[in-house]
Amino acid sequence: MQVLHELGINAHLLIVNALAFLLVLYLLTRLFFQPFGAFLEQRRAAIEKQMTEAEQARRDAAQEMADLRAEQQAAREQFAREAEAVRKEARGEAQKIVSEAHQAARERRDQTEQDLARQREALRQELGAQTAMLATEIARKALTLSLRPQDQDSATEAAVRQVEDLARENPN
Repeated sequence: MQVLHELGINAHLLIVNALAFLLVLYLLTRLFFQPFGAFLEQRRAAIEKQMTEAEQARRDAAQEMADLRAEQQAAREQFAREAEAVRKEARGEAQKIVSEAHQAARERRDQTEQDLARQREALRQELGAQTAMLATEIARKALTLSLRPQDQDSATEAAVRQVEDLARENPN
């Protein structure tokens, strides 16, 4: 203690100051550092919890995005399938309409050909009848001009019979 006195240090005051320092240190630790440390620990735990929750939310969002993309792709594929089915149905319907139109055209053509054949046949018969009448008339005039009156009647009748026979044998 003498050394302390020679240095001008009061030992008693030094002990009181050391005890005061330890008391202040104890009080600061107890009243300030421990609560502040606990506050910092709570804050660190809260931040860590928020970081964990944020990471989980990010993972959930990424999973939700993947699910939505998968649903979107499935919807696109479904739409493509339905569109193709509609196209196939439309092609089938178009082919059916074209087929029906071709059938109707064939039926009209066949009907027209039949009508033309009937008309042709009617015209042939009419032409044959007119030809027979003209031939009879020509033969009658030719015989009238070249034969005597008594021979004209018998020749005319014979010519008419021949023309009628020809007309019956060959209706064309």
